[in-house]
Amino acid sequence: MGVTLFSFLTSLIWVSIFAIVIKLLSRQMILLRTFSIYPLIFLICLCLIRFFLPTELFYTQIIRSKNLLPSLQYVLTYPLINFYSKGITVNILEILILISVGVALYKFYIKISEYRRLSNILSIFPDCEDQRVKTTLEKIQNLTGIRKELKIIMHKGIRTPAIVGFHSQIILLPDINFTDDELFSVLLHEWQHYQQRHVIIKCICDIIQTIFWWNPFFRYFNTEVEHTLEMHSDEKVSCFLNRQQQKCYLNAIIKVIQNQEKSQKKSILTCCLVEEAKSDRMEQRFKMLLESNYSKIKKQRSKMLIPITFVLLMLSYTFVIQPYSEPGIQNYGIMTEISSSYYFVKTDSGYNLYNEQGDIIATVSVIDDSLKHLKIINEGVNHEKVFHN
Repeated sequence: MGVTLFSFLTSLIWVSIFAIVIKLLSRQMILLRTFSIYPLIFLICLCLIRFFLPTELFYTQIIRSKNLLPSLQYVLTYPLINFYSKGITVNILEILILISVGVALYKFYIKISEYRRLSNILSIFPDCEDQRVKTTLEKIQNLTGIRKELKIIMHKGIRTPAIVGFHSQIILLPDINFTDDELFSVLLHEWQHYQQRHVIIKCICDIIQTIFWWNPFFRYFNTEVEHTLEMHSDEKVSCFLNRQQQKCYLNAIIKVIQNQEKSQKKSILTCCLVEEAKSDRMEQRFKMLLESNYSKIKKQRSKMLIPITFVLLMLSYTFVIQPYSEPGIQNYGIMTEISSSYYFVKTDSGYNLYNEQGDIIATVSVIDDSLKHLKIINEGVNHEKVFHN
């Protein structure tokens, strides 16, 4: 078991594959009606595990690429800048890494600055004094069996209900005239974000997307994760609401959409009731609730996905891709004894030296005088057939 450059690159390939699958499956209503959003949740977990554990296991096999990867490796490691006097060379790969890390650090700086600015702004606002809001939150906490003091800010400048913050989380509410059932469902939605630790998941996925800003497969990764978490919260909310209350919940979402101001920016580390999404995503959420799809899903179906997810995770560790290259004779040091059963195979670029088992042990361009007594055969000839004759 170990972590290498190539195991990390293979891990990146798998994370990209999982990200693509999440994007494709998130639009499949038949999947959502059958398993809810748990296939997407499990795939997000696979992305996180595969990203943070880019290792090789005891059964990992090495797949050697003889054409593409060696050529790519040659191009990336070719010295582009040489400082001969100081013995320093700079290749394309090092330049690309420097650019990638620099841009990622800049994006991190922007996000952290935005978060600090948001925290400073929110610290100015007092906790909501509306007794109806406090009573509703207490009712939700008693209903879910979890009590936690959370700051609630209600302001007309807030565009959509949301929960923000990483260490100490804050619930944000727009100053909208919600009915009691609407307020209950909206607060329950944000409370489920807190209870399910969605803010942490979204934060980690946001970090991954920032690191791999250059990878096109991660372009919409965070958006898909956000949509999945919103649907996960919808499902949890539906378990506590009767049919009439679910309709009130959807009516509250409509009120929030009407209240949104497109010119305002959404804060980072935020789970919002109304996400920054296309109309088809909101239509999907409405269909799942209006058609009572969440209540039709049996828990046993979702449990079936756990072993499948585990097998998929184990399969992702079955191989590591590495470039193939045959070692030069200089890699073997000084060879004092060469058996007479060793032989050369002539190639277009020189000769390959094989031992009696048929294993290649060196590649040379010119045969040394001390090795001229060894047999030489042409490339493509069956080695065993030559020596048996």
